[in-house]
Amino acid sequence: MSNVVGNVNVDGDKVFYSPDTNNLDGTPSCDIFGYLMASQGITIHNAETYVVGELYKLKGMGTTYASYIDTILENIIVNGDIEDYMEHLSDEPYKFITSEGELVDVKDLSWI
Repeated sequence: MSNVVGNVNVDGDKVFYSPDTNNLDGTPSCDIFGYLMASQGITIHNAETYVVGELYKLKGMGTTYASYIDTILENIIVNGDIEDYMEHLSDEPYKFITSEGELVDVKDLSWI
């Protein structure tokens, strides 16, 4: 049984993670970061500056996650926590490692 915090969407035989948007305050910021970055196809092989730029782009879209992106950016820029976030990205696009250490798939949302 999975320990993933958030919703699990099933598409055919594939199971996809997505944060519980009704309880984002209860979702670890590293899971929100992993979900947002992985859904854009970003992996651990992308440069940290590119990742920060993508966060700013997503924030500019005014999404549900904007205030959480602010917190993540503050943690990265002010506190220097980029490595703590980057370790949740995987080698493969559209996958990330949750705060529970589980590798999960996410839907490709790069078209948004």
